[in-house]
Amino acid sequence: MLKDYVKPMTGRIIVNAIIKMTGTMLEVILPYILAHILNKIVPIRQEKLILMWGLLMVVCSVAAWILNITANRMASKTAATAIQNIRQDLFERSMALSARQLDRFSVASLESRLTSDTYVIHRFLGATLRMGIRSVMLFLGGVIFSFLLDWRLALVLILLIPPLFYVLRHVFNKVHPLFHEVQYRMDNMVQIIRENIKGIRVIKALDKTEHEKSRFAEANNQTKEAEIDARDHMAVMSPAVNILLYTGLGLVILLGALLVNRGLSQVGTIMAFMSYFIQITNSIMSLNRMFNIYSRANTSAERIEEVLQTPPDKNQKIDPDTLMDLPVPDPNIPEVEFKHVSFSYLGKHKDLQDVSFKLYPGQSLGIMGATGSGKSTVARLLLRQYDVNRGEILVRGINIQNLRPSDLKELFGIVNQNDFLFHGTVRQNIDFGRSLTDEELIEATHHAQAAQFLDSKEGGLDFELASKGVNLSGGQKQRLYLSRALAGEPEILILDDSSSALDFETDRRLRHTLAQDYGRTTTFIIAQRISSVKDCDQILLLEDGRMLALGDHKTLVQTCSPYRDIARIQMGEDQVSKPRPESTREDA
Repeated sequence: MLKDYVKPMTGRIIVNAIIKMTGTMLEVILPYILAHILNKIVPIRQEKLILMWGLLMVVCSVAAWILNITANRMASKTAATAIQNIRQDLFERSMALSARQLDRFSVASLESRLTSDTYVIHRFLGATLRMGIRSVMLFLGGVIFSFLLDWRLALVLILLIPPLFYVLRHVFNKVHPLFHEVQYRMDNMVQIIRENIKGIRVIKALDKTEHEKSRFAEANNQTKEAEIDARDHMAVMSPAVNILLYTGLGLVILLGALLVNRGLSQVGTIMAFMSYFIQITNSIMSLNRMFNIYSRANTSAERIEEVLQTPPDKNQKIDPDTLMDLPVPDPNIPEVEFKHVSFSYLGKHKDLQDVSFKLYPGQSLGIMGATGSGKSTVARLLLRQYDVNRGEILVRGINIQNLRPSDLKELFGIVNQNDFLFHGTVRQNIDFGRSLTDEELIEATHHAQAAQFLDSKEGGLDFELASKGVNLSGGQKQRLYLSRALAGEPEILILDDSSSALDFETDRRLRHTLAQDYGRTTTFIIAQRISSVKDCDQILLLEDGRMLALGDHKTLVQTCSPYRDIARIQMGEDQVSKPRPESTREDA
């Protein structure tokens, strides 16, 4: 995965590698110079030569220090740039996922991949460019100079390589699936954190703090146990490598002593060889640490790549050959039409079944029903967050699957059931990147009945909102949601339970404004209050995803007993027209 992201920086990486290799080789050559001093110069007692070669060692040390610092800084910048690009692409791909794909990955998992997984990759890439190149050069340089000093002692190193690589591979095969489990547990923990932070007011109100503490503690403990299990297997590697290396060091000392006693080697050579052996040992220990980082990074890379390589939802693919231009509104053609629409989120239970209605330009449709009856699903299908399983949805006579997504989305203004305010000013939240003028923003706040409370806030449109708008009341937040939806002068307006926190007087003024100033806007009002929908041209009553009734308020009161019962409860007997005696639920 990293290959595509580091390729544009190949030149920089090559320069970084050359600088790092040069600095490392200057370190590697130091024991060889020491051996030369001890074997060749000390016996002839030439002090000037000793000082000259000693000065050369100092110069090599300082040069190696400067080059290594330079290379490390370059490596850090390269790693940071690559991870910035990975994180950007991962965020963009996450935002482009269909609603169904988001359901599959889960928001918590995507958050984990964008944060902890990219951090692991960042750590791996930085360590590779800094410690990885150095470790390899120390190992190769140490082996080469060891052979130059004494090939017999170097054979000990050759004998150690096969068991070392066997240990590395054996541990990797054990550890790799364990780190997958660690990330899975972490996703679960992040999900609980998100739920607790989002619902902290409910938790405190119902005094369930201890319950949520224990719930988080269980998830946290499972993550810890998975991490310990993976680390325990990783911990086997270090002592195993140490046993092999220090066994080899003992053999080098014994063999070196034997060679010196027989006059086949010199003390300076043995000292230099031990320095090289220590260098090689340190390089292998560094490679061991690199291996630990790689084991974790490999899992994280797979998780990131899983998102990056996720193809567009096959149910929402765009066929350029079938795309059509969106026509202008025509009063004789329905602005929105559902034709025998059926849909299921999971493919088992039908969340909508055979729903049909027509809505002409400027008309309004109220949608009512019990919780889970499919009200919000109608809005999601209209926005093409999901595609229907059967039937079709037409906008101005064209199937929405044949419209460009950008053309379709520009039609809508929407207030979701659980909407969101971002940290920033009121202006930024209403404008939402559309570069609207102050006049347009102020007009939208007046229409949404938000101007009256904004006038009392310091700064007005520049009033600073906390994340999720926690410094506003529920009704104030809903009026800002409405302002954001109305500011773009949408041609189709979807209000999904958008007035539940409004008082009745504010709700009445809002409905009056929508009728007076947005008469050409086709409106969907999803609500639980009869008062919010009774003035709509049509009212759709849903029950378990099926159409129970469709008509205006007066018709439904007379013909649909479930709707009439709701009206009586909410509006009182005096406000409900007397139904025809023969009307029954089955008739409706």
